[in-house]
Amino acid sequence: MTILIRFLTGALFIFSGFIKANDPMGFGYKLEEYFGVFGISWLNPAATFLAAFICVVEMGLGLALLIGWRRMFTLWSLLAMIVFFTFLTFYSAWFNVVTDCGCFGDFLHLTPWQSFTKDIVLLMMIAWLFFRREQFEALWSNDVRNRLMIAFVAASGLFSAYTWAYLPLIDFRPYAIGKNIQEGMQIPEGAPLDEYKDTWYYKIDGQTKSFTTDEAPWDLPGAEFVDRKTVLIKKGYTPPVHDFTITDLEGNDYTEDFLVAPATLFVVAYDFKKSRNEAWNEIASIIKWAELNQLRVAFLTASTNQQVAAFKEARKADWPIYITDGTTLKTMVRSNPGLIALKNGTVVDMWPARSLPSLVELSELYQID
Repeated sequence: MTILIRFLTGALFIFSGFIKANDPMGFGYKLEEYFGVFGISWLNPAATFLAAFICVVEMGLGLALLIGWRRMFTLWSLLAMIVFFTFLTFYSAWFNVVTDCGCFGDFLHLTPWQSFTKDIVLLMMIAWLFFRREQFEALWSNDVRNRLMIAFVAASGLFSAYTWAYLPLIDFRPYAIGKNIQEGMQIPEGAPLDEYKDTWYYKIDGQTKSFTTDEAPWDLPGAEFVDRKTVLIKKGYTPPVHDFTITDLEGNDYTEDFLVAPATLFVVAYDFKKSRNEAWNEIASIIKWAELNQLRVAFLTASTNQQVAAFKEARKADWPIYITDGTTLKTMVRSNPGLIALKNGTVVDMWPARSLPSLVELSELYQID
């Protein structure tokens, strides 16, 4: 029993850490949500670094448990980590403040109560190992274990750094290469819908009373409407792509125009102030090339109209800028700015600011002579 629990716990920590290390920027966005909840948003600039660090620690402790490296240090560290995570997931579930803990990135989304339950199970497993720590043996010699830990932690750190600097190697997001955005927005026939409960408040004989919809208070003699409160009681199906709209600065919707176009190029920059400035000259050349070759180009941002005007003035360019939800843009590409190529609404490729494509690559991708 102890051997099985030891293996499952270590493997789960390695897997969870690896999934998040594959997308440290996405995990960093999740940490920013927690920072906002606890009033420590001043940590936001360090969110991605902390995310990558946590991933490396999580994977390292998982391997340490499997091979028996520094048993007491490992068990105390795992216990402290899971107690902390259990508090976070309970707080999120009880107060409904962070609806997805990000424990497994975009690979698996858990509700707050599911995340809390998962952590309770892990807490029990780690506690079991802690009190039966004499029952499992360390693997190999101390020197081999030390070398293996150093190599594994170094490799984990390099992996996190690479995916942070570029893009996730394994993409579980709904905007991954090969995904059709329009299809991702559709709700399957027969899928459960959101269920709401209305509470009606009507004044009758000078007193305000509450009623359910079935009681139809509007039909009561002399009833005077006061208020109505609507509460979500059961969450229905949420399509993988939601809250995706493209509007111009005046609020006109162009979403469908870009998603049905044979060839579209999205330049994504959710926040101009946080963008990688070194990329703009190269992007300017790409935009000019795209327009000359009659590609539909949309510069997507969540910046305000004033920020857009200031950006255009600073760049001395009249680019086709549109507004999209900031969270959606962060999900689309883990780079600011980033580039996404589409054909008939299907993502065919994407690039981070550090590795933008050449015009030759784009010509081959869109089959332009």
